[in-house]
Order: sequence, then structure tokens, then C-alpha cells
Amino acid sequence: MSSSKKGQIESAKIVIGEVFSRFWFRIPDYQRAYVWGKDEISELIDDVNYASEHNPEGQYFLGSMVLRKATRTTDGVSFEEYELLDGQQRLTTLMLMLACIRDRVTDDKLKAACREMLFQEENKWKKIPGRNRIVYDIRDNVGTFIESYIKTDGGSQSPDLVGIAASKNLSLSNMAAGLQTIHASIDDTTRFPSEADFDRFVGYLLNNALFIYVSTEDLDDAFRLFTILNDRGIPLSNSDILKAKNLGAISKDSERTKWAEYWEEVEGEMGRDEFDRFLSLVRTIYVKDKAREGLLKEFDERIYGSKPPLLALGSDTFEAVRAYKDAFDQAIQFDDLPTALGNEYRNRINVMRKGLPSTDWIPPVLAWYRKFKAEKLLNLIECIDNKFSADWILQLTPTQRISNMNDVLKAIDGAKVPADVLDSKVFEFDGKQLAVLLDGAIYGRRFAKYVLLRLEYLLASHAAPLNLPDEISVEHILPQTPSATSQWVKDFTEEQRECWLHRLGNLMLLSRRKNTSLGNLDYADKRVRYFEDRVESLPNSQRLLATTAFALPDLENRHKDLLDRLANSYGAKQ
Repeated sequence: MSSSKKGQIESAKIVIGEVFSRFWFRIPDYQRAYVWGKDEISELIDDVNYASEHNPEGQYFLGSMVLRKATRTTDGVSFEEYELLDGQQRLTTLMLMLACIRDRVTDDKLKAACREMLFQEENKWKKIPGRNRIVYDIRDNVGTFIESYIKTDGGSQSPDLVGIAASKNLSLSNMAAGLQTIHASIDDTTRFPSEADFDRFVGYLLNNALFIYVSTEDLDDAFRLFTILNDRGIPLSNSDILKAKNLGAISKDSERTKWAEYWEEVEGEMGRDEFDRFLSLVRTIYVKDKAREGLLKEFDERIYGSKPPLLALGSDTFEAVRAYKDAFDQAIQFDDLPTALGNEYRNRINVMRKGLPSTDWIPPVLAWYRKFKAEKLLNLIECIDNKFSADWILQLTPTQRISNMNDVLKAIDGAKVPADVLDSKVFEFDGKQLAVLLDGAIYGRRFAKYVLLRLEYLLASHAAPLNLPDEISVEHILPQTPSATSQWVKDFTEEQRECWLHRLGNLMLLSRRKNTSLGNLDYADKRVRYFEDRVESLPNSQRLLATTAFALPDLENRHKDLLDRLANSYGAKQ
């Protein structure tokens, strides 16, 4: 414990079981809503479960909590309460998990333990007030939701949650969907084949998963600590430590000097953070599995510590980093890329980098380029783009998407010629279900912008690079709130507007921020005043300018045309 100018600063490691028995939390009203979704929740469960199976005596670090300590009085009883400045998303997710575990298990002691971690029952004879472990000052009626679905036995399995998850109330919809995701995850027999596996997971979660918390009584100190924690990684670069370890394994002075200079040159070019991210891509190429630990530990235990080692310390590591950095520069950054690949390849990569949710598709590209150079590279990119984007649209979890890309890496590793990879089954996906999803309401879905970017690529001539603006937005053609006297209301019934509003045929990309007032104009005016100067570099959106009217038949024809183009582009591997 150390002192500050205005009070005491306390910091320590604390496991989840203690977090939910020692502290009482308040989420202040300036915090944002709960925003975690299926990806974040399922990934947390997968990671904790993996740690419980492969390192049962170890600890799993969940992150940091920054707290402001205060004293509150309820019904004449004073108690310490902690205002949570950082860590709300994880802490709320853990609260949801405790409710689901309580409702999933039959063990009375575990049920009771979960209840005690979620709330304290009132006992007026002992002057113990009833209170929830986490109190939310934020709007959205979170308190009412907690009373009904978190505190109440069986509440996390209520059929009401389906409707709440579909509501427009951000915190409540995400919490309701979160409860459904957690139950689907813990009821998954692939993830937990037996009750013993689930019991192991719960025991590990409560006793081995931990936070580091920092608390102070002064709000200014608390925010300062928050900033320090977020910036703490800057002085200690993974790339610096990895460089030192590998230089230490080289005995020849000239060799050490050569690699030290190369490393510093690359780090200076990319920047520390970007270089660390690149090294994570290299790690994936060798391990072919999801990262479970920090970058340094992954290299130490899963690359150098593998039997036999996947890569040797010293010159072998430097040679590998250089080879994949060259592949990255050429295949991803287009430096000295063979001219035979042309703009079609460059445009595809740019759409993928701009539209896909992560860079987990890049390691197979680098592995291919190191092995086969530019041979059939565009074919590979098409297959990877199809598989990765389809997995994402089909709502596979990040862990599943990463696993599928690792299968591609394994196929490349074992291939003698490009056809061995391109003709394999690693790129297969459910094309029928994909078509169903793309035909439905996609506005507001994370993949909507990517789908529209892909259409810009499919409609580009590739005679020149596709100039995708930095600032880009998804816009409705038929507006969400047309005027009662507008042509839109004459051309579309209310049922037709409801059916078509959020579907592909009614969506387009704009190269500038949307303007709601202009967005509600009738089509003839909207086309000229709103669309014309915002689609100059977007081929699919430009095509709309040739349409002088946009009634139901026009929308239906556009929708079918765009779906057909997408279907053809995904058609190779279904």
C-alpha cells in the first residue's frame, strides 16, 4: 500500500470468489452501457476453460479494476462501497455468469454461494441491509432487470429474455442476450463433456481467475491511476524483451550486431505496438492455435519450449521474423508485390483489412507467401475471404474462427503444391444458411458494412486501385422515417417499408457522415442532393445514380442483383 497526496492508494491481486464477497460496487452514471456481445463472452468462457484444463494450478488474469472507495449509509448502517471506473464490462459479465451457474447446477451449496456473491439478504434483527453486489446508477432500468433475472432463482432462464434481447434498450438487450449466450456455452457438451468438466471450470473461475485492483478515496487519483494502468504497457515492449533473449543466444559479435540493427530498423518502421502485433502473427504461424497467454510466454512455452522446439532461439528466430516481415510487406502492404497480381488482388486485401473484424486471416497469407510466393495467391485470398467472412456472418465465435484459420495454416504447412490447399475442405462453410442471413435484415449487424464493401469490390473494374474512403457509413435508400406526405409513403405500404427497410437492396455506402435531414428526402431529391457527391469512389453506390426512381420493383430488382453477385462470389466453397 502506498500513500498519495490526498489519501491512501491500495492495490492487490484478488480472485473472483473474493471480488464478489469482499467488495460492494457502484457503476456511476457517467459509465457507458453494457456492450459485450456473443464474441467477447464466449471467448472469455473458452479462455478460462482452457486455462482450467491445461494449467489447473495456475492463475488466469482477467484485467484491472480501478476503484474509488467511498462510505455509504443505508438504514443507519455504514459500509464501504467502491465506485468502478474501469472493469465494468468484465465485472458485469461475471455477474451474469454467476446467475447462470446458480440456475444451471443442482448442488445446493454452490447455488447458495452464487446467491451470496450476487446479493446480500436483509436481516433486520442483525441490522444487515439487503443490497446487491453491483448497483448501477446508469439509466436503462438495469436495477429492475437485476431484480427479475439476476437475483431471482431461475431468472437467467426466463423466456422473457428473448424479447428483451431484441429490444432497443442497449444495456438490457445486451445483458439479456449475454445470459442466453452464457447458458448456450455452459450447456455445450463439446465444451463441457461431463459434469466434472463443468465443476472444474466453476472452481477455477472462482478461485484462480483474478483481477488486479487499484483503489483510492480521491476521484482525481482514481482517474490518474486509470490512465497509468492503461498506459503501463508502453515502457516494456514485448519486442524489446524478445530481441534481447534471441541476441543472447548468438555468440558471434557480427551476427548479433546485424540482427540488432535489423530489429531496431523494423521496430522503428512499424512502431512498438504494431511490431508486437506482427510478432503475434508470427507466433500463430508456428503454434497454429489460439494465443492463451501473453506474447512472451507463448514464445517461451509454445515455440521454444515445444518438444522438439518449433523454432530455435537466436539466428533462426531472426531469420523467421525477417522472412515473414518480407511476406507481410509484399503480400499485405504491397511493397514490391509482383505486378502480375494487379489491382484485383490489392483491392481485395484492402476490403478485407477495412471490413473484417480482426486480422486472424493474415497468418495463412504470410505462410503461403513464404512457401509459394505469388503463385495462385489471388485464389488463396478469395478462399480465405470467403471462409473467414462466412464464419463471421454465420456467427461462429472468435475461437472457432481462429481455429478454422489455423486449419488453413496446417493445410499450407503440409502442402507440396498450391492445389493441395485450394482443393482441400478447410474452406467449406454453410452456404445455404449464409444466403438466408444475407437475404434478411442486416442493417445494424456488424457485418453489414463489410458486405457492402465486398459489393464495391465485386463491381469495380480493377483498372485502378479501389479508393475506399477512411470515413464511410451505411445509409438507407428508403428512409427509416419518411414524411407522411412523401413519395416514399405513396410508393411503399407500411408493411412493405417494414419488410424492406433494413435489407441489402435498401442499403448503400456513403463516403461521408450521414445527414438525417437530407436522408429523408424523396428519392429524386435525395439522389442529387445527398448521394451524388458522396459516392464518387464507390462503384456499387454510383450505380444507384443511374436509377431515376426507386419504387418497390426497383428495390426488389436491386436486392436480387446484389444477392446474386454475393452468391456467385461465395459459390466456390459451400
